[in-house]
Amino acid sequence: MQYRMVQGPMLVVLCHIEVNELADAMLAHANDPQFVAFGSGCPSPDLFPLERVRRVLSSMARRDRDALGRYGLPPGTERLRRAVARRALEWGCRVDYRDIVTTSGCMEAINLCLRAVTRPGELVALESPTYYGFLQILQSLGLRALEIPTHPRSGISLEALELALAEHPVKAVLVMPNVSNPIGATMSDAAKRRLVELLARKGVPLIEDHIYADLYFGQAPCKAAKAYDRGGNVMLCGSFSKTLSPGLKAGWIVPGRWRDSLRMLKFVASGGQNELVELAIAELIESGGYERGLRGLRRRFESQVDAARGIIAEAFPRGTRVTRPSGGYILWLELPKNSDSVALFETLVDRGITIGPGPMFSASQRYRNCMRISVGSAWSPRRCCSASCWAG
Repeated sequence: MQYRMVQGPMLVVLCHIEVNELADAMLAHANDPQFVAFGSGCPSPDLFPLERVRRVLSSMARRDRDALGRYGLPPGTERLRRAVARRALEWGCRVDYRDIVTTSGCMEAINLCLRAVTRPGELVALESPTYYGFLQILQSLGLRALEIPTHPRSGISLEALELALAEHPVKAVLVMPNVSNPIGATMSDAAKRRLVELLARKGVPLIEDHIYADLYFGQAPCKAAKAYDRGGNVMLCGSFSKTLSPGLKAGWIVPGRWRDSLRMLKFVASGGQNELVELAIAELIESGGYERGLRGLRRRFESQVDAARGIIAEAFPRGTRVTRPSGGYILWLELPKNSDSVALFETLVDRGITIGPGPMFSASQRYRNCMRISVGSAWSPRRCCSASCWAG
């Protein structure tokens, strides 16, 4: 099955946000071992080198005995910022490590960027469907969402975005140009350049979420939209939660011209970071094992995605469409028109299964007949049975 268009090619929707109820209901069971969690976006722990992470953390604590006795003040540990700057070269970005600000994961990075460039009541443009966590951040900051149509292969519609910028007072644009969540799209390099140049002309900041980019299934690393930024108008955000260890909660921002304000906002938000964790992550990246682990993750996720698409083709109702993501482990399904993914979600919870119902990924509660599923865990007999039994 091949998923086609998410929605009409020029439709833009202006709206307020109400997604917390569905998200809370899904996340309530995300870590429950009694549940088969197709809804959660966190991969299985056994895919990560957790034993190696534990050894490095223990070794670092012995070597730097004062690390736990120091505040890890913004902008963060120099060693980790240097490591991120070196990795950015693979994404086409020449970054001065002194400009990078470390964070407690990518969600905090996005939150800080939005606080730096918006005020309550203002308008933020973003992909549709989009990651529900973005909608929760916007709601918490009192911001409004402007949904922009997005294609499951090529990403956000630049034509619709340009029209939106002409008609609405957009204060920031929040996108995932590489391996987007939930539809797995990756923009072409030409489209990324066009996006950056469009927003630079309009004077509208671009907040770029890069969190899944290293899980791209292609042969070459994904180039970030930030690679085309010439005036500091792009804030690039990422973390190691999807590629190294979710529990370490370490992220970063390449902040463009908002470096000073982001440092201040980071200090006000949390005071700083865990220096020991940042030193351990830097060691894991510098040792070379990080890249080897990435290659293994990509192969594993690509295999699991292929297996999931096969199960969907066999077991789901006729007319179901599913994305073919460019990386990662997230699939977006469009069920037949009369389907109700919220009602399905409620039924499945009673059976010990979770999904991500479609309205969770839209500020305007659309995509009622759609859903997101995560295949970040191996296809055990229990997961296969769960997927095939409830789909019909």
